[in-house]
Amino acid sequence: MPLIVKRKKHLLTRVPLLTFLIIFIGLAPVIIGMIGASFTEYTTGEPCHEGNCGWMVLPWLGMFTIPLGFLLFVVFFIIVVIDSVPLFSNK
Repeated sequence: MPLIVKRKKHLLTRVPLLTFLIIFIGLAPVIIGMIGASFTEYTTGEPCHEGNCGWMVLPWLGMFTIPLGFLLFVVFFIIVVIDSVPLFSNK
């Protein structure tokens, strides 16, 4: 029984959405840290780095979330391929 791709329409709807979500989960600390640091630099006028700004500590969490995102993406890709094979097989 397919887990993610049950119809050909799901290749156009579910796969891109879940791919974006996995990439966002992997890069979220980096994105949030950079946006927060830019906002802090803009409001205070001082440069922001790990020593004086809590926002710049968040990208260090990327050491955990980027490999986790990569692992999730590989597992997701394998599941999509396994689910897609019966859709395109000639019977």
